[in-house]
Amino acid sequence: MRLIRSRIHYWSCSKFANWIRGENKPVALEWGEWGKWREKQKKERPFRYWLSDTLLNRLQNIIYFPYDLYETIRIYIRNRYIDKIHYLKTGLVPGRYYDFDYRIIHALFNELVDFVESELAASMKWGSNKKYEFKNGRCVEAAYDYFKSIEKNFDDARIKAATEPKTSSFRAGLMDDYETSMNDLNRSSKIKELYEWWKYVRPQRKNPYDNDNLGDIEDILDNKKFKEKEKLYEKVRILEQEYDYEDTKMLIELIKIRNHLWT
Repeated sequence: MRLIRSRIHYWSCSKFANWIRGENKPVALEWGEWGKWREKQKKERPFRYWLSDTLLNRLQNIIYFPYDLYETIRIYIRNRYIDKIHYLKTGLVPGRYYDFDYRIIHALFNELVDFVESELAASMKWGSNKKYEFKNGRCVEAAYDYFKSIEKNFDDARIKAATEPKTSSFRAGLMDDYETSMNDLNRSSKIKELYEWWKYVRPQRKNPYDNDNLGDIEDILDNKKFKEKEKLYEKVRILEQEYDYEDTKMLIELIKIRNHLWT
């Protein structure tokens, strides 16, 4: 079990560390700039940098060790025995046999529903003043408010980009915001589409065998209207193929967006 060190505030980023270092640590830098900044500090003030960014972090790790150990054990127990995130939950009835292809689609889409109603919904706890009622860690209302918030962000970015004068120095940044929000909207819309298909659309499918005129195999063989029933079974076969095609199509769509299914 690897020790988890969760830090909201690092001592090396404190005002005290800035005083020891003799220079304020940047809040954020562009990709690749952090390495240059560290090298600059090591070159200009090696001992003070070691005190502020190495020694302080080591002391923090020592003092926080009991808390880190407690959090590591708590998170392990929750992940292992409560959330059980080491395997995919199918949502199928226990004790029955299901073919592998059937388990695949149920596992992936059941986890998608859990992702939408749990993880995306939970993000609204901090992004909204609205009080949500979560049951078993899920809230459909909060999930839909999340989708609405993504749509609103896109509308706001689109309006700002459209109204900003072309000569404005802020326009480039606004266009970047617009493109980012548009990509977020596209991803969010696809997640919502797949979620609603699995939860609301697919369950409304008509059972291909829900027809009293079909009968069983012996009935078909003994019946003089064999040709007529053969046509009925052909319709069943075609409908099953259509369902299978749709399931495969939606599974592929889900796999395509798998890199965006995180919070």
